[in-house]
Amino acid sequence: MTQREQVAITSRVFCLAAILGLTVVARDSTTIRAVIAVTVVAAMSAYIAYALSRTTLVILTAETLVVGLIMGLTFPDSVVLMPYLVVLPLLAGLFRGLAGVVITMVAEVAAIVVFPLASVGIDGWDDRALALAPWILTNFGGGLLGVWARNLGISQSPGRDADGHYESARQLLTQLRAVTRRLSAGLDSDGMAAQLMATLHEHLEDSYAAVFANMNGSVLVPLGYRGMGAQQMLLPGDPMVQRCWAEMEPVVGVVPSGNRAARHRVVLPLRVGNRMIGVAVSSSATAPPEGAIPLLMREVDAHSLRLDTALVFDEIRTMATADERQRIAREIHDGIAQEVASLGYVVDHMASTTREPSVAQGLRDLRGELSRVVADLRLSIFDLRSDVSATNGLGAALSDYVRQVGAKSDLTVHLTLNEASTRLSPVVEAELLRIAQEAITNARKHASAHNLWVDVWTDPPQASLTVRDDGRGINGRRDDSYGISIMRERASRIDATVDITSGSGDEATRGTVVTVKVAQNSTLTYESR
Repeated sequence: MTQREQVAITSRVFCLAAILGLTVVARDSTTIRAVIAVTVVAAMSAYIAYALSRTTLVILTAETLVVGLIMGLTFPDSVVLMPYLVVLPLLAGLFRGLAGVVITMVAEVAAIVVFPLASVGIDGWDDRALALAPWILTNFGGGLLGVWARNLGISQSPGRDADGHYESARQLLTQLRAVTRRLSAGLDSDGMAAQLMATLHEHLEDSYAAVFANMNGSVLVPLGYRGMGAQQMLLPGDPMVQRCWAEMEPVVGVVPSGNRAARHRVVLPLRVGNRMIGVAVSSSATAPPEGAIPLLMREVDAHSLRLDTALVFDEIRTMATADERQRIAREIHDGIAQEVASLGYVVDHMASTTREPSVAQGLRDLRGELSRVVADLRLSIFDLRSDVSATNGLGAALSDYVRQVGAKSDLTVHLTLNEASTRLSPVVEAELLRIAQEAITNARKHASAHNLWVDVWTDPPQASLTVRDDGRGINGRRDDSYGISIMRERASRIDATVDITSGSGDEATRGTVVTVKVAQNSTLTYESR
């Protein structure tokens, strides 16, 4: 039932119940009969509208004519029914707009004025006009109220109110697509932070710079650094940073430092309207020129809006990617995984009923292959569902993953984590996790290995990942193998390098080592642990 239909039923029932109560108290039999007649007409009109699944102007006009005639012919006893006539122009305006109100009012005036005038003459029309004129004006006002409610967007379609958020989201995403194509710098938060630090260097000639942002309502976290050692020197917990965050104004001062190139520090607020999204920190050997900070803040404010937009877009993109991976995992679980498992039961039945030893052995081998495929599918589902988040970092995600691999395969997995107190950016963590999953999957499927070593080291903005096995190594590339290419593509997205080596010699077990290194100028940091 639509919102408009709910309004129609509610207004009819409430008004008729109130009128019926008044007439019962008054004990006027003529008025009671008129009210019952109007109630029957209203019920028939509502039923017809329900049967047709829409309220037409013809239905409302016919109801107005019948109710108006009943009132006009039983006046003045039927004056108590006048409040119900307010309902009909209201519904006409709600369903059919101003034109519906005009038509309904014409029908109302004709029913309660013209027809009675033709049948009973003009005797007593002064009293009738005084009694009816205020109500006719009130009814017209009710119709205009319905038109206003219609313009406010009271829904005529089922579920429109619930789907309104989706409609708004569709419009916003469509606008975002069009706007993104026209942006000069795109919507890359890493690039935005780098541009902001370049602007600071241009105005202040600094030696070190950093950008800290407020993400997911947490404390200030590093978003980007510039300058060797900046991540150790510029910290989000610095008193000047905290003061800038609290006051939303630039802070300039001198800090005690053994590094002369970083004695003078400038902390600038990243503001979007009345909202703080982060701070930018700059350290240099000399104090900023007089009057430079107000001019710089104009550019910083422009960068703040761009950076805030990029961060929102990063979050939307991450959510969309995670949602798509979850959808694919569900499709695999509910589709091919179930079908392959069902085939296993069929093979079991065939193996138990055959009397040919060779056939039975072949079926047992087939059952083993089907079990292996199901196990691979389950691990693939876990691959898709594994992800980093605000509460689940690279180390935690890898720990969960290798635990599953060790439990569902013959591999003994050794995991070493050496993580700093700050996290890499979500993009870098996600790509490193996918590279590790690809390398582990290759070792599990193709290396015939017994042991697997996974070593992770992070010191944002630097990081390294090593996956090593004791298998047979790489014996050439199959035509249908794209694992190495995929790892290199993922590494290139975060400006990382991939080195893949395989043991030399003729030994049966040579082993493969996959090493991924993220350089200092490549990775941004994300949040404190």
